[in-house]
Amino acid sequence: MSDSFEEEAFQLLAIRHSERFRRVSNRYPRRVAEAYGGDLGEAMADSDEEVAAAVRDWERSQGLEVRDWEAIGRTEAGGS
Repeated sequence: MSDSFEEEAFQLLAIRHSERFRRVSNRYPRRVAEAYGGDLGEAMADSDEEVAAAVRDWERSQGLEVRDWEAIGRTEAGGS
């Protein structure tokens, strides 16, 4: 494959990744990418439940506060 094709494919993957995970929270796509070590394809292949578990496990392993990303998303949307 040409570099141009690979770059375009990655850009499309990044857009889909962002669209899918922004439904949870505006900041969730970045956390998912961090939890998956930048492997957006693997994250996209996993179910929402698998992704949430991977993010939780990664946050714990990094000594970070384990966040309730769905609650964060509701707050961002103006809900409770």
